[in-house]
Amino acid sequence: MDKQVSFTEMSKSTPEDYEIVMEHARDFVSKLPDRILAHLELLKGDSGGMAIDRYEHCLQCATRAFRDGRDEEYVVCALLHDIGDSIASTNHADLAATMLEPFVSEKSLDCKKSWNLPGILLFDHIGLIKICEINSKIVSILKTVLNSVKI
Repeated sequence: MDKQVSFTEMSKSTPEDYEIVMEHARDFVSKLPDRILAHLELLKGDSGGMAIDRYEHCLQCATRAFRDGRDEEYVVCALLHDIGDSIASTNHADLAATMLEPFVSEKSLDCKKSWNLPGILLFDHIGLIKICEINSKIVSILKTVLNSVKI
């Protein structure tokens, strides 16, 4: 697939140029699942001091969701919920949700609001809130909400 478009300005493009663009796009999009799994594997070895690394954590979350009888979409969201942690630690849930948005329901995306709650509370507990510039009022509200919820 060595073909390239002939234009240097969009206004000078032709239908043939866009056939070339679409051929490249189809090839690129077809490899998306492989790129996602490769990115997930970047979490291997990064335990953050925990007993297991983030990759194993994601596998465990997906396994638990599967064993709990959750649907495929839920299991995929569980598997990929921390995928952005390697490049967007403080808002990785947003990155994961943005990546999944074209493929999952709004209900699944609503879950992302809770994906990072444990991380925010951990950051507060170990004093990283100031470094991450997360508003302490948010942490206070989270603690109040979590203390009022019986799990």
